Amino acid sequence: MANKGFNGSAVTWPSGSAIGQLRGISFNETAAEVLVSGSTHAQHAVVAGIRKVSATIDLVGGTTVMPQDVGTLALTWFDGKTATIGTAVCIGTDVKGSMDGEITTSLKFAKST
Repeated sequence: MANKGFNGSAVTWPSGSAIGQLRGISFNETAAEVLVSGSTHAQHAVVAGIRKVSATIDLVGGTTVMPQDVGTLALTWFDGKTATIGTAVCIGTDVKGSMDGEITTSLKFAKST
């Protein structure tokens, strides 16, 4: 049985304002895979490249956030842990609805300069 640990989590954007009624949060950090093997290697060898940080926020209802909007994205999980993208840019919005259902919005953010 789920422990409802997500309930009470919060997202603020662009400067401390609550972003809306949350449905889900995904915070992702990856590093580019840089191939460093040469012709004499028996197997591929890689090193970690530049880190990539992104987040997807799912909301109930619509939003005024638009692609290219820039600000600070701060996530606070119910257990008190936090994650921040200091200068984030909205890189996509996806608003959906279905017959007899609710409208939901998915926002995608990435680190900006």
